[in-house]
Amino acid sequence: MIDQAPPRDEEVLGVLQGRDGVASRVVLSNGQKLVVFNIAWGYDLGEQYAHVTTNISPGVDGAAVDVFSTMLVETIVDPGDGTVLYQAP
Repeated sequence: MIDQAPPRDEEVLGVLQGRDGVASRVVLSNGQKLVVFNIAWGYDLGEQYAHVTTNISPGVDGAAVDVFSTMLVETIVDPGDGTVLYQAP
């Protein structure tokens, strides 16, 4: 049996969950920039970072569906006023 390691991405998930239905700009370490309105997430067995699927629950007209690991999140920004909601350490 594999023990589930404690999550290391609670802050990232908390910010995105807390903004459910409101646009957030997520910048990944590979330079990709995503607009996220909502997320579905889960952990693979033994992993400390979640895999996230965006904008599917519910679907958002005109919004791209993206998949990424929370390990890749560099910043989360409110696109309305530019406030940085999360910055990777």
